[in-house]
Amino acid sequence: MIYRFFALVFFVFFNFAFSEVYTPENLKEKEEFQKLQKQKIIIGLIDEPFYNLSYPDVQSLNGTAMNFLKDYMQLDVVFKTVSYKDLENDFKSATIDGVALIPKNHYYDKILDFSDSIFSEELFVISQNTPINSLEDLNNRIVYTPYLMSYTNIFKAILDNNGLFAYTIPVENLANYDDKLILTTNPVLYKPNYGIKIGHSSGVTFGLSHKFSTLIPFINDALKLKYREIFLNEFNDLSRSISYNNFYTSLTSKEREYLKTLPPIRIAYENRTNSLVSYKSQVDNTYKGLAPNLFKVLKNNLNINFIDVTDDTNKTSDNLKNNEFDTMVLSKTEHRSKEFIFSEKIYEIGTYIITLDTGPSSSRTIGVLRDNVEEHLARRYDVDSNIVVFDNLDSMIKALNKGEIGNLLVTNKEDFDSNKYHIIPFENIPVNLMFNKDDVTLRNIINKAFKHSIDLRNLTSVSELERDLENKTIYLRDKEIRQMLILFSIFFIFIILTSLIYLYKERLNKKSLLKDSLTNLPNRFIFDKFCSEQNSLTGSTFVIDLNSFKNINDSLGHEFGDTILKEFANFLKNSFIDSYIFRISGDEFYGFSFENSETIINKLKRYKEFCPTLLKYNITFNLGVSHKTSDISLATSFKYSDLAMLETKKEKSIFYKIADKKFIEKMDRESSILSLLKEDISGIYPMFQPKYCLKTNKIIGAEALARYNSLELGPIGPFEFIPIAEKYNFIHKVDYKIAKESIVFIKELLDSGVCLNDFKISFNLSMKTFKRDDLITIISGLLSYFKVPGKYIEIEITESIFVLDMKDLITKLKALKNLGIQISLDDFTAGHSTAGLLPLLPIDIVKFDKSLLDSLEVNKSKGEIVYKNLTSLIKDLNFKIVSEGVETKKQLEFLKFLKVDYVQGYYFSKPISKDEFTMEVKKYDL
Repeated sequence: MIYRFFALVFFVFFNFAFSEVYTPENLKEKEEFQKLQKQKIIIGLIDEPFYNLSYPDVQSLNGTAMNFLKDYMQLDVVFKTVSYKDLENDFKSATIDGVALIPKNHYYDKILDFSDSIFSEELFVISQNTPINSLEDLNNRIVYTPYLMSYTNIFKAILDNNGLFAYTIPVENLANYDDKLILTTNPVLYKPNYGIKIGHSSGVTFGLSHKFSTLIPFINDALKLKYREIFLNEFNDLSRSISYNNFYTSLTSKEREYLKTLPPIRIAYENRTNSLVSYKSQVDNTYKGLAPNLFKVLKNNLNINFIDVTDDTNKTSDNLKNNEFDTMVLSKTEHRSKEFIFSEKIYEIGTYIITLDTGPSSSRTIGVLRDNVEEHLARRYDVDSNIVVFDNLDSMIKALNKGEIGNLLVTNKEDFDSNKYHIIPFENIPVNLMFNKDDVTLRNIINKAFKHSIDLRNLTSVSELERDLENKTIYLRDKEIRQMLILFSIFFIFIILTSLIYLYKERLNKKSLLKDSLTNLPNRFIFDKFCSEQNSLTGSTFVIDLNSFKNINDSLGHEFGDTILKEFANFLKNSFIDSYIFRISGDEFYGFSFENSETIINKLKRYKEFCPTLLKYNITFNLGVSHKTSDISLATSFKYSDLAMLETKKEKSIFYKIADKKFIEKMDRESSILSLLKEDISGIYPMFQPKYCLKTNKIIGAEALARYNSLELGPIGPFEFIPIAEKYNFIHKVDYKIAKESIVFIKELLDSGVCLNDFKISFNLSMKTFKRDDLITIISGLLSYFKVPGKYIEIEITESIFVLDMKDLITKLKALKNLGIQISLDDFTAGHSTAGLLPLLPIDIVKFDKSLLDSLEVNKSKGEIVYKNLTSLIKDLNFKIVSEGVETKKQLEFLKFLKVDYVQGYYFSKPISKDEFTMEVKKYDL
């Protein structure tokens, strides 16, 4: 009987492990899954170039998704091709029940449930023509993006975190814009000449409508059992195939013929160096580092084979000249360039001046290794008589220790104990591949391989991690040897005990990988885990962001910036011993404490006593604190702390802010308004405040003022939604909506036969809207589409707009005037004075801010003098004047005395609806 039982267990296990179709583990799950298999499901396949791409030996990712759902999971699936642009409408109209291979996206949380991540993607901004080397190069630029909010939101968030902004324009086919800046997860598709990695996007998943949410656990299980590995392999195979195709098509016919007969390329490394570029592993005696990793990628992606011919003998340029090998990794110098040619730069290594604490400080002699880049660098800056050349590092260090030379110039500072030697950073030097001059074709092929197959920044990060793991492995290996000596000296019981200690230290070592390598604080991974596992804690969360840190990094260097971060991290660790402190990114620190807000703030106020470097360079910080109760999550509490910190940056009056109940209610309301506005701005509509001519006592137009009415929140005042639209960079949508409504209103008045002589509807355009490249196109397009002459339109700008580039501003103002539009300067004197700019601006009207009339109530005589002089000034410049905020007859008589042209204000009318204003217009014979 027992044998039958084991046979049955083995059969079930074997069938489960090796089946070509997915089978749930237990009977209950199997019954539930069979019901789901009988339901018809319509799955959308994203019409995305990378997902549709296939090669003879590589299936498309969309094809793999079809095999997974239809063949492996045996679901009754109908597939439909969809686009990112139409995806939301497809779900709302219920034409699809789910979508394959979509990045996790909070935008679709309300309608979709997502599976576990299948593979992750990285976001890049690339270009064929525009050089981009850092995030700063994207500031105020136009970037074309896919119609996918998750990509755009990540991009905007990263820019915002760095105090930058870019205009994003979603398009259906990025290939049509490859000569512009484009945001993509697959740069290899577009063969860019320039590009930077922005960060990681959210994981790619299967998304199903809520009615099929019970299918998600089965999809997760099936992915885990077999198909995630298949997806990952095909994802990597596709990337390699694209890289090879891009590389091969970039070759000339001569280079292709050369490549066909190209034997393995012999590479030699300098065995006297020990840098990240290349070093001999003490674990397996192979060469590792950036250069070996680079050659591995070239071999895997492009089938270019390399053979390491490095041995114990010192390899020099003479060996390369004698054709003992084909290339070596060296720095390009003026001397070497006379005899050799070089590839593009693959890395930069630092050089360091090494001096001995007890050495002769006055000695100017400097030791270098023969024929190394340090020798060439030293000869660039010093005379030959001061340079001492050595054949190996050991003899050079001995000479320094004996005082025979005063300094060393080296590339590897790890060989020197900082307690014994002074280590001074000197100069970064580029590293290249060096070839003989008759190997031009080989060099050109390698350069093209770099361009189409190598992400040097990513490869550098991988090599750094590999070096760290190598050092940890060496440390653990040496530790094992010491432990083994103890193990063999004692009895069996102590052997077991020592093994347990070793396992415990292995666990500690793994934990150390999860700490920030610079400050030794827990990193974001641990922070995320802490937030998910410790939600029952009560206390205070706080968020700290250092100010001016970027400027310090840029001006004094990253090593100095690292010193500041370590100093501040030590201050936090010593101040909050029983708390949780995390370094999230850059100069941002998060913390949880069981203490109250006041105690936390008082502790942090003492940073000047313990952070002398911060004090010396006037580095301050902003702080947000929130009380964490048991009924809110840690993530929510940290969110409120972060919002409070950001608020202090805007207010600039105090370095900290506590996210109290009133603040949280304000932020929650702002979040609610933001969500509503992001989803739909159809609730935005204009109210019209009439303008009157003092000379004729007739209505000559109105100012269209934006209002917002929400079904969820009711009427929302402009003092609430306008700042939110400004802050989150969609004020242009509000401006364009009011512009459209105003033009449509003019069209309706004209069609109804109302005479509109000298009649204009005005509307405001914000500074951010004026910065947009599509401004003139949008306004002219609206006038053209609705067949409304520009003479009926007045655009109001404010003084804040003059922070923009004046040349661009004046060009746009002139373009608007060419459409017949009248330009008005709104809120004159409400902000910074612009009187000096008035003669330069192509404007027609100046609107006096209400505060000017209000000043008459405070000091009548002085207020009247100011108003009279300003009126005289504006009239002398031949501008018309509109006085805003007229509320009393006394104010009106004063304006008539000054012969002001036009007025508006509550004395005449508050802002009224379109229908009410239409009735007012028809009362007058215009």
